[in-house]
Amino acid sequence: MTARKNVVFLFFLFLYQFNILNAEDPCIYNLNTKGIIDLTSVGRTDGTPMWKDVTPSTSDGHVYSYNPCHSFTQGECKDVAVCQAFATDEKLTYSLGTQNSIKWKTTAGDDTPTLVYTSGERTSEVKLRCLTSKEPDKLEVQGYDALKALYTMTLSSKCVCWDGYGHHPKSNDGPSAGTIFIIILLVLIFVYLIAFMSYNKFKLQATGIEILPHRTFWTSLPRYSSAGILFVFHKVTNKKGDYNAIP
Repeated sequence: MTARKNVVFLFFLFLYQFNILNAEDPCIYNLNTKGIIDLTSVGRTDGTPMWKDVTPSTSDGHVYSYNPCHSFTQGECKDVAVCQAFATDEKLTYSLGTQNSIKWKTTAGDDTPTLVYTSGERTSEVKLRCLTSKEPDKLEVQGYDALKALYTMTLSSKCVCWDGYGHHPKSNDGPSAGTIFIIILLVLIFVYLIAFMSYNKFKLQATGIEILPHRTFWTSLPRYSSAGILFVFHKVTNKKGDYNAIP
């Protein structure tokens, strides 16, 4: 590939990696202004749910199973976070959400976030309630909310309190993977600029703005990016559009 295509590839690779590093974690939620909620120790790690076949407060002919943080399998529910089964035949099961679909939803006025899981057209919400006493962890299932078209539950635990049982912060914790990645990226950008500016100035005898590396490409990058986005959009929507390859 040409130098320009290499730079475009690295640019989109950076965006992809940045998205991965900031993906939502099914176990840990970090809110700088309040602390950390760590569900790692709440769920089972043996592939079975911490709460199995729980009857909802208002019976709807189903029972529900849930395991925070770690996936489990129950009948046809494969690698899920939430599973629904018929009360009369627990072999008939349906996934109500997977761990990798989790969203930590915050609402104004609520002290703790709500966990949102999805699987196909089904959505489950698990409200978190902080236990300050010595009560054991518990799951209360409200069942299906027809008005909101979602399944609701409430998880009560000391681990859902800010900086609760599951998380023990250390003063000497090292930098996160995202921080390390950003530092490496900045160092590479710095080396790139110094190396090419030195080459342009002393080898090519360039002066002024001409010493900037690949100046023409960088000034054209917004146009390349918009053209690439339009190309992908047309492919996804099956609409025809002109796309000029990067020279």
